[in-house]
Amino acid sequence: MILALDTSTALTSAAVIDDDGTVVVERMHEDARRHAEAIGPMIADVVGAVPRTAVSTVACGVGPGPYTGLRVAIASAIAIGAAWDVPVVGLCSLDALAAQVLSERADGQGVEVCSDARRSEVYWASYDTDGMRLAGPRVRAASTVGASVVRGMPHAAWVGRRVLTLQAAGIVVSDVALPLDEHGTDTGATARAMSGMQLLPPRPLYLRNPDAMTPRGDQP
Repeated sequence: MILALDTSTALTSAAVIDDDGTVVVERMHEDARRHAEAIGPMIADVVGAVPRTAVSTVACGVGPGPYTGLRVAIASAIAIGAAWDVPVVGLCSLDALAAQVLSERADGQGVEVCSDARRSEVYWASYDTDGMRLAGPRVRAASTVGASVVRGMPHAAWVGRRVLTLQAAGIVVSDVALPLDEHGTDTGATARAMSGMQLLPPRPLYLRNPDAMTPRGDQP
């Protein structure tokens, strides 16, 4: 089984997924300001519904997402992985959303997906019919995305299902440190570094500066 966690959007979500992709138990809480308060009880709830030894992997959405909330699921996943001595894998949260959307479509077309990046912008990526990322993730103005964009928030269960599919295909998590963009630039270096990579280290994908900044010493 996989314990899947995601806090890359306003949703805090936790789920346990069986080896056939069945969601055994899931919990969600929507509040963009309370990821840290919500995730502990949710993890205890979903883990308490299955034998602890049945969980062989912890998967976490690594974004892109808001600077503060995104790290909650990642830190939780790393801590659980260390305590239980099980591997921790990261997945681009947009990859998970694309996989779910494509599983529900039968038109033979790829898809663009996005999640709210605030400031009238979205985190965006495009995918082929197999769920392979063709472009992104990037930050784009919401007004520039195409008509095929699916609006919504990724759910942790989608992350778990996607990890199962990738593991069955023999894909292993990368151990290469991604040369991510410097915060605030979004020059495309992050997208290029992730090209062809599906399972990622449990490390947050930031595409721009956090809203809260440390004042400079020379400022009054």
